[in-house]
Amino acid sequence: MDLFLQQSANGLVLGGAYVLVALGLYLIFSAMHIPNFAHGEMFALGAFLQYALMRAGLPFFLGMLVVIAAVGLVGACLERLVFRRLQTVSTVAVLVGSLALAIVVQELLMLAFGKDPLAVSAPFDGRVDLGPIVISSYRLFIIAMVLVASAGIGLLVHRTVYGRKLRALAQNKEVAQLTGINTSLIGTATFALGSALAGFAGALLAPTTSIHPHMGFQPTLIAFVVLVVVGAGGRMNTVIACGFLVAVVETLAAGYISNTARQIVIFAGLVVFLAVRPEGAVQQASSTKVRL
Repeated sequence: MDLFLQQSANGLVLGGAYVLVALGLYLIFSAMHIPNFAHGEMFALGAFLQYALMRAGLPFFLGMLVVIAAVGLVGACLERLVFRRLQTVSTVAVLVGSLALAIVVQELLMLAFGKDPLAVSAPFDGRVDLGPIVISSYRLFIIAMVLVASAGIGLLVHRTVYGRKLRALAQNKEVAQLTGINTSLIGTATFALGSALAGFAGALLAPTTSIHPHMGFQPTLIAFVVLVVVGAGGRMNTVIACGFLVAVVETLAAGYISNTARQIVIFAGLVVFLAVRPEGAVQQASSTKVRL
């Protein structure tokens, strides 16, 4: 039982990365219908920038704020210069283009920082004993920050003018344009927000993992798994819950079976789930195009 609780706590920390990356991907896909396979590279870019800024002498949390702004700006530029043009061609062009972009970013990171894994120190030490669970203070901080960030995104989408325009764009782009919404600006802002979330995840999780150019692949893959499992009718709270659940299952598989079994369990579970419920956990209502 102690192992179960400890692995579950570890899974919640890993789930923080999955949730933030999946939320960004979900916002971009819901609003703009872009399956961005380069999204994980924003996660890696966030971790590398956090490393570089700390090496330059910036405090951890100030560096994190710079990372969020910088990766968000990169996302906005990519939407304007790359994805907007690809969308006018075809979905296949978007898929191939985003995969090519992911490789380009990985190679650029390797050129700039080398192949060897890098590490970032946590901003504070200490541990917390919660009965049979022992968890470092920083890992507990990660879980809290992910929950706060998720709640903040929920408020932004459902309680602000930007959120109303975003939901209108997600429902129907043509109707949103007819009502006077600048869908181009909302699309760019949403792409920047989704990228900034991935960059935030990279900076936040940097002290808990080794930093290397391919570190974005796994969170992106799991983020797509989450979106497929949630289904077209799922909302953000479902994405958050599913992200944490997948991470907990993954760490339990690593703890009880072996580290190499974690991927087998996740993707075998995905195949079985899709065979039983191919439309996902939450089916899209016929009268509703996309729900946020």
